[in-house]
Amino acid sequence: MSAISARGAKKLQDELENYALSMPEAWFDTPWDDERVTKVRKKIFAIYGSQDRPSIGVRLQESHDEATALDGAAAMQYDTGWTDIPITGLDDSMSARLHDLIEESFRIIAPQALIDQLDDELTD
Repeated sequence: MSAISARGAKKLQDELENYALSMPEAWFDTPWDDERVTKVRKKIFAIYGSQDRPSIGVRLQESHDEATALDGAAAMQYDTGWTDIPITGLDDSMSARLHDLIEESFRIIAPQALIDQLDDELTD
């Protein structure tokens, strides 16, 4: 396994954004200049770094310690539990794990009805 290159990181960041948008009632927004986020209803559950510094910011509970142990990861000043994970340099096998972290963030932020809908979609 090799580290994700800068070019690969940009591609993976776009793919992670598309994955987040597949969650029930998820939508794209740019609330701060050109900072891209994915929201469920009116609440942010994923924040994306710039194309110059591809990253994913997610709110975590169960996986918080694991995520902050990743190379370059750090707590975000946005709110408690939010972690910023730089994508460049991660092991290229981390894609599925990053999907899991986005889903965990969604489950923390979304109302129960949408979590139930996600569970239904995952079991189909």
